[in-house]
Amino acid sequence: MLDYTLNNSLATQLYQPETLHAAWRKVRANKGGPGSDGVTIQQFEANRTKHLRQLSREISEERYYPLPVQKFTMKKSNGSTRELSVLALKDRIVQRAVCDLISPIYEAKFLECSFGYRPNRGVPHAVAQVTAIRAEGYQWVVHADIEDFFDRMDTHLLMRFLRASLKEPPIIRLIQMWLDMGGILQPPKLPTWSTHIESTLHHVGEGVEQVINQFLHRTPHNYGRDNEYQNTFIEDEWAVDEPEIAAHAAPLAHTGKEMLTNLGRDGLLLLLANAKRLWKPLATKQLLIVAPLVVAALAAPTVGSIVKARMSRPRKIGVIQGSPLSPLLANIYLHPFDKAMHRAGVRMVRYADDLLLLCRSEGRARHALQHAQKQLATLKLELNPKKTQIADFNTGIEFLGHIFDADGCYQPIPESRTKNLQNQLQRTLKQGAVQVKRAGQHATQNGRNIATQLSERFKKRGTANTDADLVGTGFPRTKSK
Repeated sequence: MLDYTLNNSLATQLYQPETLHAAWRKVRANKGGPGSDGVTIQQFEANRTKHLRQLSREISEERYYPLPVQKFTMKKSNGSTRELSVLALKDRIVQRAVCDLISPIYEAKFLECSFGYRPNRGVPHAVAQVTAIRAEGYQWVVHADIEDFFDRMDTHLLMRFLRASLKEPPIIRLIQMWLDMGGILQPPKLPTWSTHIESTLHHVGEGVEQVINQFLHRTPHNYGRDNEYQNTFIEDEWAVDEPEIAAHAAPLAHTGKEMLTNLGRDGLLLLLANAKRLWKPLATKQLLIVAPLVVAALAAPTVGSIVKARMSRPRKIGVIQGSPLSPLLANIYLHPFDKAMHRAGVRMVRYADDLLLLCRSEGRARHALQHAQKQLATLKLELNPKKTQIADFNTGIEFLGHIFDADGCYQPIPESRTKNLQNQLQRTLKQGAVQVKRAGQHATQNGRNIATQLSERFKKRGTANTDADLVGTGFPRTKSK
């Protein structure tokens, strides 16, 4: 664990080679596809030292900003669609490094009722906790699920929590940029030349806005809006005074020239990456000529309008799922809720956005549900009514893939595995029946053979009229009268 001291700040540790190399190893182990820049794990690995050194310089000189997120649409089995987001490889590395640095700070503050996305705490530990609380006489439960949790997280409120608990302005600025990242939809498989140009211009336009976001987030103009979130629910260890926030605001570091230089570099990178992914409808030489012209044409008229719009519009809602930092941000966002339920004396087991409230009676369970709804509303969240129920353990509750009922706690057999077992059983019974049938036929045939042999021997004995015929048969010799 790295030390968190004034002389060894997190911002300083972030761009150290050992920090970025450790983050890279974790990102590589998780695999994953390329982001909007088209860089794969294999390509990054080929020049790992060079790329990490460049990334370290960008962070230390405060020239780093994230690229737009690559978004894909996936169809579910029920016919609906789900949107997946993939960060650029360099952004995954920096996010992983930031997460590793700040996790110990928040792990020391999180409560015992939280089990999701935490080191050395998982589903088995949550299930064991439910079993232990149930043994104390808590037979009634509220099983609930927070509706569209990641998509409804208020990033303005989340940033307030972070600024209150993390005195590292450079880290705060990085997280703010990640929360404000735009996205690029997956291009069509067979685009025309015009659609490719339109898509590419949109990509570079997104890059312009990311730079403007970084530019704007170095000014303290956003901090004055936090007063609207003041309430009794926020008065916990995440709370902080406004003068303290303003004192940590960093001065503006970038000039317009540096901003446009970075934009041109990454804009060209996006152009080249998209051309490669779209079967290169434009030649590389053409891109090298067109890219700077496109960047200049977009930047000049767009900067002013984006600045004006970005100054007036509110922050977007939602956090990207699947990024290295999003699980930790989720627990930070729900930590005030955990504390509020703990102060109310409600026994709770929470795994991310799935939770159980354990009570001694049905009436207390209803009261606990109302209290949870009230506290979540303060975080601009609500429970999914279709997935919220109050029940007795004896009637059966399913939580984290386990069944709690009158027989105890056990894992149900998945439907796919049940079908496999049924098929295996049918095959076994069929094979067994065939074997029994064959064995019966064999025994019957042997019995027929034995009966035939005995019949023939008895016939021979019946016709024997001399002693010589009876010798060796086992029958006594007859005396002649």
